[in-house]
Amino acid sequence: MSNFVNSEKIKTIAFLGKSGSFTEMAKDYFCEKYKLNAYQMPFRTIKEIIAYVEEDKDCVGIIPMENAKEGIIRETNDNLINSSNVKILAETIMPTNNCLLSKNSEIYNISGLIAPAPAIARCQEYIKTELPIHLNIINTSDTEEAARLLNSYNLTYAIIGTEKTAEIYNLNILNQNINNDKDNHTKFIMIGNIETEPTEHSVSSIAISLQDIPGALFNIIKEFAERQINITYIHATPSKLEDNEYILFLDFDGHIKQCAVKETLEHIKTHTKYFRFMGSYERI
Repeated sequence: MSNFVNSEKIKTIAFLGKSGSFTEMAKDYFCEKYKLNAYQMPFRTIKEIIAYVEEDKDCVGIIPMENAKEGIIRETNDNLINSSNVKILAETIMPTNNCLLSKNSEIYNISGLIAPAPAIARCQEYIKTELPIHLNIINTSDTEEAARLLNSYNLTYAIIGTEKTAEIYNLNILNQNINNDKDNHTKFIMIGNIETEPTEHSVSSIAISLQDIPGALFNIIKEFAERQINITYIHATPSKLEDNEYILFLDFDGHIKQCAVKETLEHIKTHTKYFRFMGSYERI
């Protein structure tokens, strides 16, 4: 991370979810990738993480940005827009697949399942085809509760969780990737009130609302085209800033410290009603 941001200055890592969550797995990935050695603090909501990171320049946050099946995560986008200082520092895409976990080592011994209803719904096809017809199902509020409850039941019970859940609670992975959707993945971002440096894989993001005039979007695209800057992603979502308006999110190659990017953004501002620079970061 020496050519990206100073990792030694990062004292706290905030992340979403309880023990064994997919975001915790993303946190572990970012920590290993950037050699982050800081106090790790779980939060209940994305909004809380962004607010915490906004106030603390020695903190980074790990949150989900977009899911392949469910789309963009509004809580992330809306709260990033409302934040004035927090920016994206890095981005990665990770598989978000559930596993069948148990203290037992043999799947044919399983006769009960402890899991929250959303996890059961995501793995319904596997449960119907691979587990007993008269499976005893016990619902919980979340996966962490299921993992704790497992100790109160005999070895014929299993839970639905992640590889991280198995690691934390010392459970056997009886089957991996038991989701109905086998190719599900989620984009996670690391955020912070930190200035980054250009890297080989730098990309940048902005959020804008267009002027209500003919050719408004064309004027934006033209600024990128004239400077040979590749737009890699465009997404529109209803604005919470004003009724009947949309916020347009754009990702593009390059870093804010590069002259062509900086010049492009200065020109784009003149074509927009709302402009928010979301960060220049490393896509890994």
